[in-house]
Amino acid sequence: MKTSTLKILRTCSLTIALLGSAAFVTVVSVPDMAFAKSGNDGGNGGGNGNGNGGSNGKSNGNGNGNGSNAKSNDGGEKSKSKSSGSETSSKTKSKSSTKSKRLSDELGVSASELGALNAAHANANAFKNASPNSRVGRIGAYRDAVVEGRELEAEFEEKSAVLDAMTPPARDVSLIETDLNGALNDVATKSDDVARLEADLAMAGGADPSIEAELAAARDALANAEATERSLQVELAEAEAYATLEAQLADLEARLQAQPELERDLLDAAANKPVTDAVEEAVKKLLGL
Repeated sequence: MKTSTLKILRTCSLTIALLGSAAFVTVVSVPDMAFAKSGNDGGNGGGNGNGNGGSNGKSNGNGNGNGSNAKSNDGGEKSKSKSSGSETSSKTKSKSSTKSKRLSDELGVSASELGALNAAHANANAFKNASPNSRVGRIGAYRDAVVEGRELEAEFEEKSAVLDAMTPPARDVSLIETDLNGALNDVATKSDDVARLEADLAMAGGADPSIEAELAAARDALANAEATERSLQVELAEAEAYATLEAQLADLEARLQAQPELERDLLDAAANKPVTDAVEEAVKKLLGL
């Protein structure tokens, strides 16, 4: 047994010289195992050690590689995000430009030409709560004037239709009034005659053929005077109604003639640029007028 052990030790010494201190430590520590697995130990030790070392090295390499890739990917994402942002911005600008062009086509003027009058886009609450001296408040004053002008037009058309359906008076109001005053005096006189004759008949006991005939004639005369008065009253009323309507139409016509200048002055006061007819029409569209 000792001889075998010595042979083993010698063999180990030679192996140590060839393999280095690592093999020595392994053999000394576990001689039985070294003896039992001497052939496999050399192969496995070398193979596994080198293999693991190489594997670890590659692992480190892959770590670095993945890190680079991650960085590259991150940069790619940023680039992609930036590209996407630029694309979105470009689309937004394109949509805005298209919308602006479409609005310009609808209005007939550009937003630049409208200038401060673009505030006509404001909603109903903004106009309701706006200060009279604010931009929106001044545009609101213009809007109200336009609405009033259109109401004047409607009133003018309505009253013109009424006047066309009426018969123009044959005489002037003043002439009719003169005749009516004469008729009123005649009615008063004839009323007195009837009252006097009725009193005479009563004093005669209520039966006097002469007074009765005279009273009947007086009553007929009074009835005729009253009819004349009524006719003149109707004629006067119609003539006055016609004259009143004519005067109203004349006033409306004068106001309508002044309306365009009034509206333009109000719009000029709200604008910060020269107001053209095209700009005014565009503002009316924005205001829904």
